[in-house]
Amino acid sequence: HSAPPRALERELRSMDPHKKKRYDRQLRMWGEHGQEALEQCKLCLLNGSATGTELLKNLVLPGVGSFTVVDGATVTARDLGNNFFLEEAHIGRPRAECVTALLQELNEHVRGSFVSENPGSLLRNNPGFLDEFNFIVATQLPEPTMRMLADACAERNLPLVVLRSYGLVGTVRVAVSEHTVVEAHPDNAPTDLRACAPFPELLAFVSERFGDLGKLTTAARKHVPYIVLLLHVLDLYRAAHGGVLPASYKEKQLVKQALGQLAEGWFGVGLAEDAMNFEEAKLAVNTAVAPPSVPSNTRAVLVEALARLSQQLPTGPCEASSSPIVSDLVVIKSRNFWILAAALARFVEKEGNGALPLVGTLPDMTADTSSYVDLASIYRAKAAADAALVHAHVQAISVMLGLAEDALPIAETRLFCKNAHFLKWTRYRSIAEELTPATARVAELGKLLDDASQAQGTSFYLLLRAADAFQSQYNRWPGTMDDDIESDVPLLKQCVGHVLAEYKQQSGGSLVIPDDLVFEMCRFGAGEIHPVASIVGGVASQEVIKLVTGQFEPLNNTYIYNGLNGTGVVAEL
Repeated sequence: HSAPPRALERELRSMDPHKKKRYDRQLRMWGEHGQEALEQCKLCLLNGSATGTELLKNLVLPGVGSFTVVDGATVTARDLGNNFFLEEAHIGRPRAECVTALLQELNEHVRGSFVSENPGSLLRNNPGFLDEFNFIVATQLPEPTMRMLADACAERNLPLVVLRSYGLVGTVRVAVSEHTVVEAHPDNAPTDLRACAPFPELLAFVSERFGDLGKLTTAARKHVPYIVLLLHVLDLYRAAHGGVLPASYKEKQLVKQALGQLAEGWFGVGLAEDAMNFEEAKLAVNTAVAPPSVPSNTRAVLVEALARLSQQLPTGPCEASSSPIVSDLVVIKSRNFWILAAALARFVEKEGNGALPLVGTLPDMTADTSSYVDLASIYRAKAAADAALVHAHVQAISVMLGLAEDALPIAETRLFCKNAHFLKWTRYRSIAEELTPATARVAELGKLLDDASQAQGTSFYLLLRAADAFQSQYNRWPGTMDDDIESDVPLLKQCVGHVLAEYKQQSGGSLVIPDDLVFEMCRFGAGEIHPVASIVGGVASQEVIKLVTGQFEPLNNTYIYNGLNGTGVVAEL
């Protein structure tokens, strides 16, 4: 449906009219609370190259709070060929200053600043500089600098996204210690009608409004809500099967047959085609006729929450952050998530009898207006009552942890309960674990190389590591001089051999990179071309938004773009 949910409508009405108009489209995706999180983001970009500015453009336009560009380069004629945020008049001037000025023109609500210093030098001489930010993005960094940055961010629990464009390939790497998601926005959200475990208020409504279905007129029978039809037929099924509910596909087919027989009894054989409520009931059998359960993703969150609560560590590793800005945002967000998850676990164990709180959303169904409105009100009231029970646990846990009883608003509890089926908790492997041969996921790389659809992209991932080794050894990138392309191929092959030998030593297996791709890597000459920069920057910016808003599920943990065949690889490396 095109209409936004009521909660979002209220948010939109409460916003500043100018912002509501400017950000209308995105607000319908992540709401005012998501926009607020984005506007609280203080982002630092290391290197204002084409890839970095493409990413930043996609964050400035939707209203990131502020950004700082750290870049020690000066603008050259080569920059004008791939970076839309540089002009001919900028040649010879600090690149950080120039791109910052043009990026700020995109959105007057976003604050921009710059530091004209080499990112590697700044990290070595003043790593405390990172404490001014709550999100770090880095692009086009050599491997030693990237490792140094990743370690510094991990020490501060700063979320980091590293991206790179290199010829026709590119990579995006999400590097956080862990990430939690409340609003996953799944494409196909399950319907929570409690047909197999109806609550007292629902049963009372059905008894009062539809207690004697046999006395209804033909027109009224065609407007009985399908949840009522399901409850009626399930009562008949229980009576005929010793009180047992249908579970298997075959048993659910019997429920569909019972619905068909009821329709024929009411309307006559072949005369029930226009009874849409019966068709809706049949379509809902496979999903709605099931006892309430806790999905595996949510169960993992609840188990972890109770474990952390038993140790009185609801915020997990985030408490160790040394950055005051991170402490204000990341730690509080993490603390609240685990308190809410622990409260939810207590509810499931006690009041919920093994079930999650009712979602409270009634899907569209054929019904008379009065019945639908009353039924929707009953579901909403039950959802609110369940959320209130969860919130009582939230308050008790908050007090136990030395927080104020009202440390978490009930609105946050309601949102958590509404999305309880889709909670996500992901622990990420560090960049150090990825790049250290002893802890690298060599078996995963081998599987990807054996998959014809992903082999080429994975080969380029390994070739990028070899190119880094080449640069470290020769202080230049392979193929950067026209007359060195052919002569650099055997040198790059040696670097490839060294990288693969490290993996082989750790796993005992062997990885193979085709020679033609080694040549392609030299032909790329470490070029940063705008079409690839825009794609890689676009992918990375959407991952930043996911991490900042806590909505949708970010990738775990590496994306490899292969411009040779227009494909991508997502891998946990």
